[in-house]
Amino acid sequence: MAFGSFIGGATSEAGGAVAFPVFTKILAIPPKHAKLFSLATQSIGMGSAFLTILLLRIRVEWRAVFWAVPGSIPMLYVGLNLAGALPASAVRILFTVVQCSFALALYLHNRNPAQSRHDCLPRCEIRERSILLAFGMAGGLISGLLGSGLEIIVFSVLVLLFRLCEKTATPTVIVMMVLTTWAGFAMIVSRGEFVAPVTEYWLAAIPIVVVGGPLGVYACSHMPRIIIVRVLIGLILAELISSLLLIPLDRATAVGALVLFLAFSGIYYRMSLSQRYR
Repeated sequence: MAFGSFIGGATSEAGGAVAFPVFTKILAIPPKHAKLFSLATQSIGMGSAFLTILLLRIRVEWRAVFWAVPGSIPMLYVGLNLAGALPASAVRILFTVVQCSFALALYLHNRNPAQSRHDCLPRCEIRERSILLAFGMAGGLISGLLGSGLEIIVFSVLVLLFRLCEKTATPTVIVMMVLTTWAGFAMIVSRGEFVAPVTEYWLAAIPIVVVGGPLGVYACSHMPRIIIVRVLIGLILAELISSLLLIPLDRATAVGALVLFLAFSGIYYRMSLSQRYR
């Protein structure tokens, strides 16, 4: 979590993106516990990152936050309820699919580094608000299933479609994830799901993530962006390889994973080709 919270503050990936595969593949912790831990820990780690963003007066596109979060919170509740109906292997492979499609989005975003970017949303009319609301809903659903995902989904649409500068998009999605995870943490506590051993993992992680998140935010504002991108893509490749080696896949799960990956990839590629916001 020292590494995960730093990544969560420095990039558009929440710390749960590191915790979830480590918990489920290396430590053999059930995906449900890994998801609850991710939500609970991000409420602290990314919360401290949020305060750092405010104190350092780092640019945030608040209009995007305003339209994405109202869609994410209700769908987060839906995802929490649906998660128990999915087999553990399906949840773990879904996480891998989301991560791999995000790696593709990063590649598309960085294949032309000289391309101009906007410091804020070029437009925020009915069309843009509807897109943000829809992607916020999709991200909230995935976060309810996996413990993270909103930041990946919304970041992709901000940088690929709206051509928002990564220096603005990253703190913007951190703020979105903070507000969503606070709501998610309240949900799991009210449902009586925040119990041992998740509480024990959470208490152990708090002193680490409360420092790692702000350090990541600070590093993001000073480090070359391409270094962070390369680290992320390397992590995602490791996640893909470990999933193929460790997760038993039946035909239905493998076909479903491939279809989801192609769907995500097709959407991201189509957004990267759009000329509307260039």
